Amino acid sequence: MREIIEKVKAKTNIPVYERTIENVVSAVQASSDIWRIVDLSEEPLPLVVAVLETLKELGYVEFKDGVFLTENGKKLAEEYGIGKREDYTCPHCEGKTVDINAFSELLEQFKEIVKDRPQPKHEFDQAYVTPETTVARIILMHTRGDLENKEVFVLGDDDLTSIALMLSGLPKRIAVLDIDDRLTKFIEKTADEIGYSNIEIFTFDLRKPLPDYALRKFDTFITDPPETVDAIRAFVGRGIATLKGPGCAGYFGITRRESSLDKWRDIQKL
Repeated sequence: MREIIEKVKAKTNIPVYERTIENVVSAVQASSDIWRIVDLSEEPLPLVVAVLETLKELGYVEFKDGVFLTENGKKLAEEYGIGKREDYTCPHCEGKTVDINAFSELLEQFKEIVKDRPQPKHEFDQAYVTPETTVARIILMHTRGDLENKEVFVLGDDDLTSIALMLSGLPKRIAVLDIDDRLTKFIEKTADEIGYSNIEIFTFDLRKPLPDYALRKFDTFITDPPETVDAIRAFVGRGIATLKGPGCAGYFGITRRESSLDKWRDIQKL
């Protein structure tokens, strides 16, 4: 196992542990699909790739229409007592913890609108989530009492959360900032088409300090920043600055696909 760990460390700057290797080997026993292996292992994608490449070099896995343990790989799993990873995620909510069917009409409207959305720009580190995820997020916010009759600030909106919020009719007021004028124009056009007027839309670089009109004016913020510690510090810090005070709420997303538990710990220290 030590040899595997050292070879993986040479391929990545993400921390590697014996448990890392165990997680990936366990996931390979459950699925041959790389994305499923990433999800089941709960390790970030670049680290999973580095582990699998190392296991292949050492003869423990083979890539053949998927990822499979070789006979040596099966012996490795048996030697270290690594079993098949099981998944008991709720099949109804798919782990989102909310009933998205309660907002099925909103979801269908949202899907129809965002079909014509601007395509992601890599220079802005854009990569939007699925419509189901966007709607699940606003349902979660609503269940926490952070949407209805609240003033909501959206910091960066390649997911078009502001449009889902408009369709919900729940917030008292929405403000959205994004660096990409294609997105702000699309959001503005959508607001006009659906007749929603309680929204303020600004093209703004969130790397800069927030203007006065955004400070201490809102009940809730939501943001989905790039998954680096510095980006999360900047975006979440800006979000907190928009809040009126105690009792307000902020939402931001990080994943296990992009961020290791070590990074999660660093984020929690902010």
